[in-house]
Amino acid sequence: MKTPEQTEAIQNTLVDYAKALNTADIAAIPAFYTNDGKFMPEGHKTITNAALLKKAAGNHLVKSAFHIEYIIEDIIVEDEYAFVLANAKTLQKEGVNGTIIGKTSRDFFILRKVEETWKICRYIFNNVNPG
Repeated sequence: MKTPEQTEAIQNTLVDYAKALNTADIAAIPAFYTNDGKFMPEGHKTITNAALLKKAAGNHLVKSAFHIEYIIEDIIVEDEYAFVLANAKTLQKEGVNGTIIGKTSRDFFILRKVEETWKICRYIFNNVNPG
């Protein structure tokens, strides 16, 4: 059974993660993941936390003016793991003319509690429709 404190901490983790993405704070992003964490974006190869530490994807976040907002639908907590189902709305500039494209996705997170902090162990999403 999850407690209100667990729910709040998990929600805060995802809000802070979105802030790091929205501000292209590349140095902060790997800290949201466990050491063995994996990000599995639709249509791309799995990115490990080690790769996040090396990756210069921040340039993409800045150039595309990426913005994401999570709407949490459900949280299940089992011991040191949390399973989170969310919807996300994203905006980003695409193409040479800088057209703003909006997308909606279903996002699934598995978080693990590491030293009293909830961290992303696995994150996968799939786009469900534009805007």
